[in-house]
Amino acid sequence: MDPHFLKLKQVWETLGDEDPLWAVVSRPDKRGGRWDLQEFLATGVADVERFRLLLQRTAGAPDRFQHVLDFGCGVGRLSLAWSQHAERVTGVDISEPMVTQARRIAEGRSGMTYVVNPRPDLSVFADASFDLCFSHICLQHMPWDLARGYLREFARVCAPGGWIAFQLPSAPAPGSGAASLRQRLVDGLPFGLDRWYRRLRHGSSTVFEVFYTQPEVVLDTLRAAGAEPLLQEPDDSAGHGTSGFLYAFRKPARA
Repeated sequence: MDPHFLKLKQVWETLGDEDPLWAVVSRPDKRGGRWDLQEFLATGVADVERFRLLLQRTAGAPDRFQHVLDFGCGVGRLSLAWSQHAERVTGVDISEPMVTQARRIAEGRSGMTYVVNPRPDLSVFADASFDLCFSHICLQHMPWDLARGYLREFARVCAPGGWIAFQLPSAPAPGSGAASLRQRLVDGLPFGLDRWYRRLRHGSSTVFEVFYTQPEVVLDTLRAAGAEPLLQEPDDSAGHGTSGFLYAFRKPARA
């Protein structure tokens, strides 16, 4: 299997074990289990409401969906928010510890399903399964070759006439080059010293990466997969000072 995929899986399983809420919403003051669960979930309500209103105003989306896919669901922060606007929500994630937490948090909620998918595709789902394929602050953490494959899969599993919505950053904050260089140097440390350094500096033996993709590459990928672009809204969800976009596409209805 692709070594980039295996590394991604290891990172998010480790973070899911060590500090899952902080790994999803990485505020410095919330590290080490300091997130209050209800405060954490409220951030998901705000993020979903932003996407939902944009989809309604600019893409003709309905007030309520039949079946939403939350890709990279983590502990279900956004899945739970979407459940207020959908008949069914399916969250999918690469990390079993994250999905275990999501199931615990959503216990007793109807219409919620969580799936562990340790594959670089979405073959676990049939064609045309969802009328909204959604992802937020997830695709940014994987190399473009992996993200591109999942975006193509979004187009496959999206029902005709359905919507695809996600976020991707396009450029890092000015002056962030030093941090990137330090990360590359730490990655090259031998004898497990990289894990020791990260635990000392960050409180965890692993850290996630952020990748940047130019919008024309994103647009071309979804167009080639059969989805029509509807929205490209400036966005800095990848971090203060970063550049990026919220994207929305629609899969044409069958003739």
